[in-house]
Amino acid sequence: ILGEFISTNSLQDEVIMHTKIPSLKLAPEYQHCIRKSLESSLKYLGCSFEVLFFHNAADSGLILKDPQFFENLLNEFPISTIGASVYEPQKVESLSDCLFELAFQFPLNVLDRRFEQVSMTQSKRYARSVFLQGLLASPNALRSGAPAELINLQKEYHTRLAKHNLDPISFAVSYVANNNFVDYFLIGVDTEKQLQHILNLGIYERQGSAILNMLNESIDEKW
Repeated sequence: ILGEFISTNSLQDEVIMHTKIPSLKLAPEYQHCIRKSLESSLKYLGCSFEVLFFHNAADSGLILKDPQFFENLLNEFPISTIGASVYEPQKVESLSDCLFELAFQFPLNVLDRRFEQVSMTQSKRYARSVFLQGLLASPNALRSGAPAELINLQKEYHTRLAKHNLDPISFAVSYVANNNFVDYFLIGVDTEKQLQHILNLGIYERQGSAILNMLNESIDEKW
């Protein structure tokens, strides 16, 4: 569907596309799997890729194991950067010896700031999980069976935001948008209405120091 939209509207040279390599589970024929996945994406989307991410963080170790293969991919295909979608800071550190620029996609939000302490020199930095699976976006009840600690955390978090008259979505996005540690951030939406709401928040020119001051007043470091 995306490919048809891009082609119909002649957006091949305008769209900025990221894609992910499916989990390889360290398959011995990983080179064939990666090429097959990439060729399929290029065929259906019909545009170049800004970043080709490893979906499985464990697979990203192949960059160090076989750097020449990935150098060849960058030269042979319309890809700007190889990247890894990671969950733990240690994974970024384990790839610090890579000989070419990487991109990293990692969780970052007002309650999860672990990656702010990680050096990512020569890397493109993409923050995700801005709303922490929705917990930071809404005070609505969590799914049935959610841990009591998580329920209490959500309640306390939104109580503190309400005390300071802070909109949950604006606050969560502002923290990441004004964070000097990230270059880009990702937000998923289900509807056009949700997209318009995000785009119309009017927070992108606010000073980062003001956001951080409100953060320090509203968030307990022990979280």
